[in-house]
Amino acid sequence: MPNREQCLNENARAVVGRILASRGYLGVHAVSIPGQANLVDMGARCPGSAEAGLLLAEACLGGLGRAEMTWVLLEGALLPGVKVDVRMPALACLGSQYAGWSIPAQGCSVMGSGPAQLLAAGAAGGPSRLLDYSEESDVGVLVLEGRRFPPQEIIARIAAERRLSPSDLWLLLAPTASRAGLVQIAARVVETALHKLMHLGYDVSRVESASGVCALAPLVQNGIGVRDNARCSGRDGDWDGARDGARDDARDYADDDRLAMGLANDAIASTGQCRLTLRDRGREIDSVLGRVPWSSSPSFGTPFLSLLDSCGGFGEIDPLTFSPAQVVVNNLETGDVLQAGEPSLAMLQECVKTCFESMGVYSR
Repeated sequence: MPNREQCLNENARAVVGRILASRGYLGVHAVSIPGQANLVDMGARCPGSAEAGLLLAEACLGGLGRAEMTWVLLEGALLPGVKVDVRMPALACLGSQYAGWSIPAQGCSVMGSGPAQLLAAGAAGGPSRLLDYSEESDVGVLVLEGRRFPPQEIIARIAAERRLSPSDLWLLLAPTASRAGLVQIAARVVETALHKLMHLGYDVSRVESASGVCALAPLVQNGIGVRDNARCSGRDGDWDGARDGARDDARDYADDDRLAMGLANDAIASTGQCRLTLRDRGREIDSVLGRVPWSSSPSFGTPFLSLLDSCGGFGEIDPLTFSPAQVVVNNLETGDVLQAGEPSLAMLQECVKTCFESMGVYSR
């Protein structure tokens, strides 16, 4: 665990500062109303960008990681992708980045993640409760995957539970089917590996550093255009719906987000590659590593949307289903370098084809 002087919320707030300083270039919009929480739209009613998604991922990691665009070479094909490097991976990925917090938002719910989960007065649960770490901060940063901000009364309650005033809370919002949304999901490739290891009973605090790459899922947007983007004026405080949660009355984008969720999870499972550097004198990693990749899962080869349909909901899916394609481990105690799993372009192509067909999207 880190030095208690390390504050992930303050780190993330510094990343938010970088976002605000380049909001025009990044295609994002911020609303700051006195006495209320600070809202940053990174793709719901603004175009957003891949660069915004990289900073969103870094904020979600509590400033303990760096994300960048890269190219992923698979079987001769060069695919756009995301690379992430993480220090203190257990804390950054499972304490902060893990998205297991469902928050009500105007007749639906959004998934919450980010270092605000770690604030001592109101820990949201999830894997972070196993890490024996919490923090106190004068600021909180919460990342939301969805299209609507929660109502101000919900935001005020979240702030109060963390002993913050609403004006000290920053909410960053990106839909799944957005440029920023797909990038920040691809940047969860290391989190996926650690989450799987944790569920297999391995002590993930042994992992000292980690990196990963993942192909970027294709973005499909069937209805986002001028009508929505025009609602976002580019001036702070001038955004319809900001006071009561952003209302999306243009159309229902549930199908776009559902398809994006399937494609993004399939991309991690079929192309995600992780390298973990750890210390394990007893070589316990040797007996569990082979069970981490998607190829070892009973669901191997089944597109994520098919699993979602068969289980009846995201929360009903077996946690062991979420897996990267490949994990490479360097054990510093023994010098061993171990590998399990392989990325597969053919598997990615088949999953994309099946998803497109199931959602009525044309694909050759």
